[in-house]
Amino acid sequence: MNKESPGMFLKAIGFVRNRLKELPNRDFDYKKAVSEIVIDSSLTEALDRLDEFSHIIVLYWMHKAVTSQLRTKVHVRGKQELPLVGLFATRSPHRPNPIGMTTVRLSERQGNILQVEGLDAIDGTPVVDIKPYIPRGDSPTDARVPQWITSQQSTSRMLINIYHQLMTHYGTQHWWPAREPFEVIVGAILTQSAAWTNVAKAIANLKSANALSPVALRQLPQHEVADLIHPCGYYNAKALKLKSLVNWLGKNYNDDLDKLFDNDIDLLRQQLLSIHGIGEETADSIILYAAHKPIFVIDAYTRRIISRIGLISENSYAAYQTLFMDNLPTDTRLFNEYHALLVRLAKDACHKRPLCQQCCLNNLCQFYIGGRLEKD
Repeated sequence: MNKESPGMFLKAIGFVRNRLKELPNRDFDYKKAVSEIVIDSSLTEALDRLDEFSHIIVLYWMHKAVTSQLRTKVHVRGKQELPLVGLFATRSPHRPNPIGMTTVRLSERQGNILQVEGLDAIDGTPVVDIKPYIPRGDSPTDARVPQWITSQQSTSRMLINIYHQLMTHYGTQHWWPAREPFEVIVGAILTQSAAWTNVAKAIANLKSANALSPVALRQLPQHEVADLIHPCGYYNAKALKLKSLVNWLGKNYNDDLDKLFDNDIDLLRQQLLSIHGIGEETADSIILYAAHKPIFVIDAYTRRIISRIGLISENSYAAYQTLFMDNLPTDTRLFNEYHALLVRLAKDACHKRPLCQQCCLNNLCQFYIGGRLEKD
């Protein structure tokens, strides 16, 4: 720059107080986070009548953001499939001046303390300024955004629409059908390449033999485990998988599932994938249904339905999972129901040879629409 920049002095007016002591993993949903903004007591009067607004705009200093190695061009949200754009065309926290800005719901004010919902900042974050959110000025009607943003928004709307149509047609599925976490884990392994009716018979056999626990399965010889789970098929291979699981669980966590599930999603997934016989779908089923953590499970049914609808062209597990994780709210209950509803649709209508006429999503499905147009 030819002209010397004027000196600047920035002073915090308060700080954030919440339970987030460190930056959470990428799956954390800030929209449900409740925080307190503690304003310097000398500015208490400046907050008068702010609580008459439902929402406020919070500006804060992202003191944990890495600014030492700035990139002037980045992929949006770090996704390689999205365009490489200038840093200032993104909301990346890694910028020359790491100033964050979020519109949040103001729940209540007590003196110099504001309780807010949806603030994407961690405990101790310095607050720079607060402004009231005014719809007319802060939501212009003629705003324009590029296609690479609107295409993602349209994908999100489509996925939400699919969910609502499935829920309207089928209702809540109450899935996974198990009473306690270890039973979910066993079921997730046994259901590999097997119908659930046969898995249920195998689990019933384990219960009858008092063998549905890590200790009991460790004590049983592998051939006896195989005999008990015979109804679910591939029983010798699955018996080895169960033995590998319980040996690992005993050695690393002393059979304490709560301690295992205390890990964040990324570490938990990495550890589960290290166990013989646990692949991505099985690991994610355990994380979602046993640990009750938000990760979307991808199975053959999901791939079939979503590819026929036309939402994705790439066929990798990661691509399908990213589609859901990036375009839906990060919510365990939503992921649970959505996956279960897709399974129900696949069994009911979206077979390998689909019954398109009776599918509740045929108005959205490119496979059906395209075939109908060809016939017309």
